[in-house]
Amino acid sequence: MRDSMDEALARIEALELKVSYQEATITELSRALYEHDQRLERLEEFSREASSKLKEAAEAGLPPLPADERPPHY
Repeated sequence: MRDSMDEALARIEALELKVSYQEATITELSRALYEHDQRLERLEEFSREASSKLKEAAEAGLPPLPADERPPHY
């Protein structure tokens, strides 16, 4: 009877350890996801601003940027 109790306690401790690692992993992944979300929001804002500036330049009559022009050092 004592052996089965010891086995049960060992299994409970192993499960508690696994849960502890999983909680730490979830916390770490949650933090990483939040940071990626913040970065994505900044990139989207940058993209909107760049697009707006290009539209303003086109409306002001500035020539469009060359798409495939080679730099002069080639």
